[in-house]
Amino acid sequence: MAMDFKGIDIPNKEALERRYGAQRVQYERILNELQRGMKALLSQTFSHPTIKVRVKHFTSYYQKILKRLQCCQTKDNAFDITDVLGMRIILPFLEDLKTVEALIREKFQVIEMERKGANYSFKEFGYDSIHFLIKVPAEILSLFQFGSDLVCEVQLRTILQDAWAEIEHELVYKAEFAPFDEPLKRKLAALNANLTLSDIIFQEIRDYQQQLHAQLKRRRATFHEKIRMAASQINPEMAENYPSKKEAEEDVERGEEITTGSSPHKKRGHHGNLDDLLLDALEAHNSKQFKEAIAIYTAILGLKPLIHIQSLIHIHRGMAYTAESDYKQALEDFSRALELDQKSAKAYYYRGVVYSILTKYSEALEDFHQCLRLNPYQYDPIFCRAQIYFHLGDYSQALIDCEQALNLQPESEQAHQFKQLVQARLHL
Repeated sequence: MAMDFKGIDIPNKEALERRYGAQRVQYERILNELQRGMKALLSQTFSHPTIKVRVKHFTSYYQKILKRLQCCQTKDNAFDITDVLGMRIILPFLEDLKTVEALIREKFQVIEMERKGANYSFKEFGYDSIHFLIKVPAEILSLFQFGSDLVCEVQLRTILQDAWAEIEHELVYKAEFAPFDEPLKRKLAALNANLTLSDIIFQEIRDYQQQLHAQLKRRRATFHEKIRMAASQINPEMAENYPSKKEAEEDVERGEEITTGSSPHKKRGHHGNLDDLLLDALEAHNSKQFKEAIAIYTAILGLKPLIHIQSLIHIHRGMAYTAESDYKQALEDFSRALELDQKSAKAYYYRGVVYSILTKYSEALEDFHQCLRLNPYQYDPIFCRAQIYFHLGDYSQALIDCEQALNLQPESEQAHQFKQLVQARLHL
């Protein structure tokens, strides 16, 4: 399929090498174009996909032909080497392999597919890898006036699988085992098992982080919905400039999309480890079971985690208290978070929001100042501070902050609406 040498009765190395060399440049150009297309495809899903390509070295090509002939294969297929063009796609996580596998099946004509290592027992060593044999698209072949069909072997591996394959190639395939190498084989099997376990653990950590991130986004949406409701009671005119219910719901939907395909989290009461308890608390929080969330946050604090974690848990619990309209307890939690971590911009921001709800505008203004002193490039505290200035009648400063907020998020409809409101007060 790669080249037609069926007319050669005996594989003359020099003759084969001349013919192979004559087409090698064309192979490289075709493969580079295929790599470019694959990068464009994967970049829609992955930020920096790692793709390696190679045209098989002639020595390897020749040795493979000899091995095929030695195995009593006919001359008709001994020269049909399907891995002349090789591509390796290396990905961080096991889940990524499934994503790329689906993309390849969708975008390319797959001739065959093999999961190497799938049949190994736990006592055996060997690398896991997904191997595709794909047909090079006709539009690529036509670019280089290549007149016959051409295939490319595509390997999918995680970073650890690739590292193991490279090492295994040196230790196993380039060196023959002796009968007395059984202890070495056991060591290699143990090492391979550790790398496989590491891949599984990395994937579990990633799943947890995605689930946690989704819950945090939903919790934030719930908190902003509470702000909007409280603001509508204080000043209906200003309430329109807080995050809307629709925006909060969109945050929730985006959060739910992140968890698609991951295992549902099972609640474990108040006796799980810290990670499990945090997910339980966030799920209760996002389900508006605020008392349950507060109880779990309290249980987490009872475990005496690290200081910076305690600060974060106080912030979470403060947000749950805010949702329950228990502003006294919320302020105590946010203040405690700041005692534990004086550089917590989030604690200043959330406490400022509660002060705003309570119409304690001077205290709110000071907290937003402190929040922005720690990190001046935050849309929410700048926009909230603009509204505090509005409440205090400082419309000029309100407009300045509003325009700064729009510099960060020019697409914000609420900021544009608020700017019009401020400009009307300034008669601009």
